[in-house]
Amino acid sequence: MPGALGIPAYVASMMTHEALGHGAFCVAAGGHNLMLTGWAEECNLEPLPSAVTAAGPAVQFGAGLLAWAALRRIPAGLVVQRSFVWLYMVFNLFISSGYVAFSGVTGFGDSAVLISGLSPPWLWRTLLVAVGAVVYYLSMWAALRELRRIPGRSSDRRLRRFFWIPYLAAGLLACCAGALNRTMAPGIALGLAAASSLGAGFGMLCLPALQHHVAMSTPLPGSYIRRSVAWPAAAIVVGATFVLVLGPSKPRRRR
Repeated sequence: MPGALGIPAYVASMMTHEALGHGAFCVAAGGHNLMLTGWAEECNLEPLPSAVTAAGPAVQFGAGLLAWAALRRIPAGLVVQRSFVWLYMVFNLFISSGYVAFSGVTGFGDSAVLISGLSPPWLWRTLLVAVGAVVYYLSMWAALRELRRIPGRSSDRRLRRFFWIPYLAAGLLACCAGALNRTMAPGIALGLAAASSLGAGFGMLCLPALQHHVAMSTPLPGSYIRRSVAWPAAAIVVGATFVLVLGPSKPRRRR
């Protein structure tokens, strides 16, 4: 069941970045979207407004904060819904903040584009790494504390499964889609797919180690996530669309 929640949560997070962030801001600026994949969006505006470039990680991070707020308003009995929102929050916060640090290290990505031309380059890239790393670490603590919104954490084994299974499911899905991509140089899309899932989501696997240093409140009454047919079916549909449609993708002609 955690895998069936992790797949749509990861896909929703990436579409928040690419479609809702870059894509919507491109249209709002008067442009047209020429291409959309799980890790890239192409806008026909030249030069590309900085707002469109910044919108991807900014909207994704903002959506993570909204999910954090929404998590507190979901009724206690809706365990599955709370689990999904928690995963969506985690993917949004981890990917957006990790992407900033990634851009500083590699000189690639939205944040790297935004600081291009600023001098000295090493200072701005160092700042990206520092800001991204600090926000990522704070996001881990926020994610850990919000586990109390998900009742029924009856054992360390179940808790670890709740982290590992969505993490691996998102990574496998992303890599499959990246391997089919035809809009980037061979290996680039696969590398971005792995970085946005297995790389950015690695903090999930570190949460059990941090748990012992956090004063967790008593879990709310309830049972662990029950099996459901609807969520696995949704994961199959969403996952297949992401891999087979958004994975390969095809650029549209410029107007």
